[in-house]
Amino acid sequence: MLDLPETAATLEQFIEGAVVLRDAAILSTRLAREVEQWTLEPLCEIRVGVTEYEHRGTGKQLLTVTRFTTAAGRTLSVPYALAAKPARGRRLWRAKAPPAARC
Repeated sequence: MLDLPETAATLEQFIEGAVVLRDAAILSTRLAREVEQWTLEPLCEIRVGVTEYEHRGTGKQLLTVTRFTTAAGRTLSVPYALAAKPARGRRLWRAKAPPAARC
């Protein structure tokens, strides 16, 4: 289990390494409420090194982010550095699913 804001940049180590990432999900603790209120959202894709403008296009600063896409289609971008030029990033992991259910 990893804390997203603190480890987004460290996921790059898995791109060329010998470590294999199998299945992934985001655990939402809803601001540390009771355990019964926590939810687990399966991930569809993790992409590192993507660039986005801050606040999803409303800002002027280009940031390097790790982008998480849930199976439901929701995306979470966790910034970890400033960027000099746009980049698509590299796919770190993608869920194996039937073609109709892909991200």
